[in-house]
Amino acid sequence: MYILLVVFIAIARISSENCDEISQLNLIVYKTIDSAAENITTSAIIKLNDDAFHLLLANQSIPRLCVNVVQIMNELSVLQIINSSVADIDPGAFHIIPTLTLLKINFNLLTTIKSGVFNNVKAKEIDLSRNFISVIEDEAFDNNTSLQVLKLNHNAIKEINPNWFKNSHNVYKLSVIYNELTRIPAYAFKNLATNRALKLRLSANRIREIDPESFAGCGDIDILRLNGNKLVSLPREIFINRTIRLLEVNTNRLLCFPDVLYESKLQRLEFLENSQFNCTCLGQVRTFVIKSKVDIMYPAIICEDKVREVNWVYNFNKTYEIPLLVTSTTERF
Repeated sequence: MYILLVVFIAIARISSENCDEISQLNLIVYKTIDSAAENITTSAIIKLNDDAFHLLLANQSIPRLCVNVVQIMNELSVLQIINSSVADIDPGAFHIIPTLTLLKINFNLLTTIKSGVFNNVKAKEIDLSRNFISVIEDEAFDNNTSLQVLKLNHNAIKEINPNWFKNSHNVYKLSVIYNELTRIPAYAFKNLATNRALKLRLSANRIREIDPESFAGCGDIDILRLNGNKLVSLPREIFINRTIRLLEVNTNRLLCFPDVLYESKLQRLEFLENSQFNCTCLGQVRTFVIKSKVDIMYPAIICEDKVREVNWVYNFNKTYEIPLLVTSTTERF
């Protein structure tokens, strides 16, 4: 939770060559967490006169953020640029001295994240969701030791690049949901934090393949969400020499889990809507869940046990057995 909201006065100026000058910007600013929003009309550089908490720039027309367009020397916690037609950001556009809690640039027209834009921005969380990003240069998030959380949701990203995040060793949460990923490559997360468990959200893509070495180089995983993809199997290697606390693989095409999962320290497992899941595997999952006291969400599947002459019903977090329905071979008139 943000503790206080403070107003600042901003002046806007475009200072790099070949940048069209913006004559007027309408800003929304706050003094404290309980204060009403204040509207300020400015031009020239966005600049603080006093310590501040939150600046919102919304529903403007700023196709390009040029060099030094944002200069924050005083305290600021949150900076948001929302629905303002931003299609390009020059390296050096942000000159921000304090450490931001959040830098959010959502509902804009960005397609490319260039090196030099965010490397020197001290922000614990950068949220670039709901743009049109398809290209992220290799060095775009390098050498940023302040960065902990990166959100890239609702874009057009086609790959996780193992070369991202060099020397940005505090990034522990990466969210790339609703994009166009088709596979997770080897060493995909090797540069993420090793001093705390990772939170990885990769749901709602088109992922068909996870390389066996995809998690090589990274440590424990607190949350791994792979819902809404096209996975048929999971590589056994992702469960070896690491703990995954919560695994969600709902709405995929899984047939079974690797045996090493049943030796893991998993605490919660969800695999709803995997309708072709193997019945033998389901029995193994049930045994593991009971033995290890795992929170579970099963797909809705009925499996026949001919030996015991029962049907096992798996549904959400429940399993139960019902007698087999035996069909009579004697025709009745």
